[in-house]
Amino acid sequence: MLKFVAASLVLVTANAVAAADEFVGFITKFEDGKMTVKRSKGTEPPEEVTLKVADNVKIVRGKVNQDTMKIEAGEAFEGGKDALAKQVKETAERVKKYIEEGKKGFGLGVFARIVTEGDKVTEIRVTGGGKKQQDK
Repeated sequence: MLKFVAASLVLVTANAVAAADEFVGFITKFEDGKMTVKRSKGTEPPEEVTLKVADNVKIVRGKVNQDTMKIEAGEAFEGGKDALAKQVKETAERVKKYIEEGKKGFGLGVFARIVTEGDKVTEIRVTGGGKKQQDK
């Protein structure tokens, strides 16, 4: 009986962990229903993972809650998937250029909080980037 209870507890815990996950990372590729993210893990080097994107993925601007210091959902990301794909591609080109020029301190991609359910991304909370300042 004890083995059954222990096995049930492990199964429930594993299912809860697999059901939903949230993490921050840098989106380095976004195309063909998949995205590649350099997942931040504290002080360790980021781990690169490729995830499926749900057809009904919710893409929003992220805003930092100063009380909890967590990235929460804000208004809808203008342009949706196409705009995000374009921003990721432009950022990747800038990163490549900076690396070729020997510059340091430039981000790895588009910073976001990623929400998954099972094996699919259901929400992307993008922080920074977006609208460019107009020339004066």
